[in-house]
Amino acid sequence: MELPDLSKAKNLVCLYLVDCSSLTEVPSSLQSLDKLEELDLYFCYNLRSFPMLDSKVLRVLAISRCLDMTKCPTISQNMKSLYLEETSIKEVPRSITSKLESLGLHGCSKITKFPEISGDIKTLYLSGTAIKEVPSSIQFLTRLRVLDMSGCSKLESFPEILVPMKSLVDLNLSKTGIKEIPSSFKHMISLRSLGLDGTPIEELPLSIKDMVCLRYLALHGTPIKALPELPPSLRSLTTHDCASLETMISTINIGRLWDGLNFANCFKLDQKPLITAMHLKIQVSLLTQSFFLLSFFPASSHFQNVTFV
Repeated sequence: MELPDLSKAKNLVCLYLVDCSSLTEVPSSLQSLDKLEELDLYFCYNLRSFPMLDSKVLRVLAISRCLDMTKCPTISQNMKSLYLEETSIKEVPRSITSKLESLGLHGCSKITKFPEISGDIKTLYLSGTAIKEVPSSIQFLTRLRVLDMSGCSKLESFPEILVPMKSLVDLNLSKTGIKEIPSSFKHMISLRSLGLDGTPIEELPLSIKDMVCLRYLALHGTPIKALPELPPSLRSLTTHDCASLETMISTINIGRLWDGLNFANCFKLDQKPLITAMHLKIQVSLLTQSFFLLSFFPASSHFQNVTFV
């Protein structure tokens, strides 16, 4: 498949070529489209080449699942959003990332280094890459809201956060090789969602109770042994398939988890504080006419699946 000459489409603002599986190259005539702001090439599996686009108005470029794409396209330095998911590129040049607000490199398995990003970045999707290290400079990205590094199996540590990160609200580290969470995570003062499921983490820092905006915490499938006091803001906690989990220090916070609890396959977990918190929750639910779901598989055969509404 070949695209026609688009050089005369002077008023073209958006071009969507989604699922054009036979498209192998993008014509250089796009260079003359001085109003083109968005170009979507998702699922163009056979795309091999991309023209140099020095357009000053192009803001969004999306290319995905183009396994033959080995080099980052030469594009405008005014780009705001760049998505190169599941391509074979090895790096994104600093000249391109200088003004980016959103960068998507999900599934780029040949990316081994954390991209050099400017302070304008708001969302970073780096899941499924081969990145081994997160630079300490991450804490100075003052506009960063989302950092997704799930599935980065070679990532084994996260840097200390020594200054308040006021913008970061979503951090996903699930299925990474991270073994320890620094106590300085409390400086992520606006963090609402933290994904640690499928990691080799065995404990959480006591300072997690100071993360007063944290609402969603995923720990399922980890070898964690004990849960410390959790922040009162927490509304969702997933701990199913934590076979090593034995104790929970906090029971007051458990009673505030309106989104439910799931302790399935946590066979070592002490049931007594859970049952106490459960009874407290039932009383509160009856008074407020709210709903509560508690599901777990304790060691006792008397309780296999307990659900309260």
